[in-house]
Amino acid sequence: MSTGTTSPAPTPVTGTGRTVALVVILLASFMDLLDVTIVNITLPSVENDLGASSAQLQWMLTGYTLAFALGIITGARLGDLFGYKRTFLVGIAGFTIASALCGGAPTAEALVVARIVQGLFAAAMVPQVLSQIQVMYAPHERGGAMAAFSSLSGLAAAAGPILGAALLEADWFGQGWRAVFWINVPVGALALAAALMVLPEARGATRPRLDAVGMLLSAAGLVLILYPLIKGSAERPWPLWTYPSMAVGIAVLAVFVRHQRSLSARSRSPLIETGLFRIRSVGGGLLVQFLFFLPVMGFFLTFMQLLQPGLGMTPMKAGLTILPWPIATTVAAGLGAAVLLPRLGRTTVQIGIVVLAAGFVLLAATATDATHDTGVLAFLPGVIVGGAGMGLTVAPLAQLTLEEVPAVHAASGSGLFNTVAQLAASVGVAVIGTVFFSRLTGHSGPALDRYTTAYGATLWASLLLLAATLAASFLLPHKKKASEQVSSPT
Repeated sequence: MSTGTTSPAPTPVTGTGRTVALVVILLASFMDLLDVTIVNITLPSVENDLGASSAQLQWMLTGYTLAFALGIITGARLGDLFGYKRTFLVGIAGFTIASALCGGAPTAEALVVARIVQGLFAAAMVPQVLSQIQVMYAPHERGGAMAAFSSLSGLAAAAGPILGAALLEADWFGQGWRAVFWINVPVGALALAAALMVLPEARGATRPRLDAVGMLLSAAGLVLILYPLIKGSAERPWPLWTYPSMAVGIAVLAVFVRHQRSLSARSRSPLIETGLFRIRSVGGGLLVQFLFFLPVMGFFLTFMQLLQPGLGMTPMKAGLTILPWPIATTVAAGLGAAVLLPRLGRTTVQIGIVVLAAGFVLLAATATDATHDTGVLAFLPGVIVGGAGMGLTVAPLAQLTLEEVPAVHAASGSGLFNTVAQLAASVGVAVIGTVFFSRLTGHSGPALDRYTTAYGATLWASLLLLAATLAASFLLPHKKKASEQVSSPT
């Protein structure tokens, strides 16, 4: 995302007011991250309550992340144009209203639409967080604020499954899974009221153009590919219309790339600075990131399906089973970025990919022999190993991908990196989810056998993707630059 160069706030915020403002924007960011992780554990309950199809379950995840990915760069530019505070207020108000629509959704279709709306408003809200930190804190003061911001993803990943399970089992006022979305309403309203009072007014010194055509082309192309891919998971054989739809989607994305190149050549603020792809580390790093997150994001969907409908675990038991994953990820990310990366360079990422693959194999082996009596501890080795592999990969990968980006394009590079992660999350749920649900519906026999067989099928798809990721990792720089090994923060 691109935040641009910020103009100073007319009335600088200091002291307690600044701390309150920081808490408000971090709370908003946490709500977004939590809504990505918390929904996985609620999907089996949503399926039972609303009679949702497998395709609709996937769209409840994909719709949010796809809308967020497509809107995040435009959201950053809206902040530059209309002011960070104003855009943040619109974003958090819309996010809160969309959360209420999710909580009150009468049908699965309505929930999918509300999730898409929620993702779009999150894309307006989240980019303003870093912009506000830049406005409120001088460069030498930003360390603590940035550390707090960076820690949110790990906190949300750990809290999501447990909080979601607690809300499901508490069943407040008979709301069940709906409480996961209703809880955003009072929190969002409180954050909105506080933001009105404490956030400073500021906007970017530059006035970037909005690329509406690019956003529409990218959205159309991706939907034309993802919709038939997800739809096909529920029908055997795949309907004939799915193939031309995906072909047209690829063609539309090709037009999008040409459009972006044309805007870049004329210096007219493209959504994607295509010239960055000519930097080997950037092109290779983004490819590694995209391929890596396909199996990872698909795993969270299918693993929850295995644990709850398949093995009959309660939401809390399923949440406790996955809890060690984000903890291991956080610990390994620090080890990988601070200790291993300066010494091993891209080998750190390659070790992480192999370790993640080992974790997936351990989990699949456990699933093969699982029964309804299988407990949390049986999955613990695979969960810890898999989480560690993810941590060893993600933090070093970000540094290796962006280290050769020129300073003038630093914001564009960061925005592109974040966008690719969100797109990979959307496609990963679609691809791995399609493999899982296709095998689930195409296999006869007891429910437990169907779920373990379907989960085992995703292993092979995931291992193939990780093999491709490992091959692509050789496009990364072998070592970090010597100057960055000494001075760059980790």
